[in-house]
Amino acid sequence: MPSAAPPPARRGRRRPPREAPRERPRRPTRSDYRRRRLAALLIGLVLIVGLGLGGRVLLYDAGLFDVEDVAVAGTTTIAVEDVLAVAAVEMRRPLAEVDTGAVATRVATLPAVASVQVGRSWPHTVAIDVVERIPVARVQTVDGESLVDTRGVVYRGVVPVELPRLTLGIAGPDDPATQAAIGALVALPPPLRAQVLTVDVAVAATGAPGQVTFGLTEDRLVRWGAPDRAADKSTALAALLTQPGKVYDVTSPELPTIRR
Repeated sequence: MPSAAPPPARRGRRRPPREAPRERPRRPTRSDYRRRRLAALLIGLVLIVGLGLGGRVLLYDAGLFDVEDVAVAGTTTIAVEDVLAVAAVEMRRPLAEVDTGAVATRVATLPAVASVQVGRSWPHTVAIDVVERIPVARVQTVDGESLVDTRGVVYRGVVPVELPRLTLGIAGPDDPATQAAIGALVALPPPLRAQVLTVDVAVAATGAPGQVTFGLTEDRLVRWGAPDRAADKSTALAALLTQPGKVYDVTSPELPTIRR
């Protein structure tokens, strides 16, 4: 009788190997933080210096941003050639080196320039933006007939014959008579101003307001009076001029009169 087979051996359950205890990460010390900050600072300085040197090379040394053009805007009576000549911008020099303030100062010396702005238009252009004076009258000076702008500034230029003539001995922005004349003149609406041939101002005493008189076409006269209440006087005068007359008085705009 055959012998019975031995029972199979029982396999024991293997336990997974125990993990070695993990080392706790070391907490950064103050000296670590200081080293990191120092390293970041050094890297930042290197980047700044590198960018600065690169910018210097591009703007000044490489010739990539040199002046190649000067653009003038805003001129109507002033010749662009005159602006360019007095601006004296040097070509083929780095645009970043252009002294825009000095250029503006030179352009402002042109008599007809009221104000000017100069800037850089990258990559190659110096931009000059001019605001011209607006002439509203003409006056006789020792240098001949000159223009007078809205602020009373007297300057040389081509004088249009249709501008009203100031019959003043001395004219200028600091002269009370000039200020009274220009203030009254610019207060007139264009259709009325177009009829003015002469502007005269009488000052009774130092510090007293000037009394303005307009000489109009067709041998008419307007007694405007002091420069105050300009809007009321303009309204009253516009109504009076619809009627025939020789002398129109709006010194008191609430009581305007006509003398025929």
